[in-house]
Amino acid sequence: MKQLDRSFLLSGLVYGTLGMCLGLYMAASHIHVQHVTHAHIMLVGFLLSVIYAIIHKLWLPGSATSLSQWQFILHHLGTLGMLSGLFFMYQGLVPPETLEPVLAFSSTVVLVSLIMMGVLVVLSGKPFRGAMSETGV
Repeated sequence: MKQLDRSFLLSGLVYGTLGMCLGLYMAASHIHVQHVTHAHIMLVGFLLSVIYAIIHKLWLPGSATSLSQWQFILHHLGTLGMLSGLFFMYQGLVPPETLEPVLAFSSTVVLVSLIMMGVLVVLSGKPFRGAMSETGV
């Protein structure tokens, strides 16, 4: 797991593919019960993973530290727990009251991984380079 930018990008693309397939299925079948799952796949799985890939590429290149590896693992464990819990709940396979603790725990794990990414960026010490430099150009 040395190239976390690539790992995050590839996993994000997998989530994006799964989310698009679910979206296409819902559109073709006119059965939209999984719209919440679809949204979470696309936002937490795809978008957040791609954002993490960009952060690793721009602010954390080559920093496969223990903290960054744990952040990667926690993000995906939390995301998979959240997405599978949502799928089972909205498909009616498991009662919501059974899944609520799983969803709460998974969401908390995703939040912790987001906070860990913030810590990694702060610890990197690299300044943010916005669209404009200090001279305004």
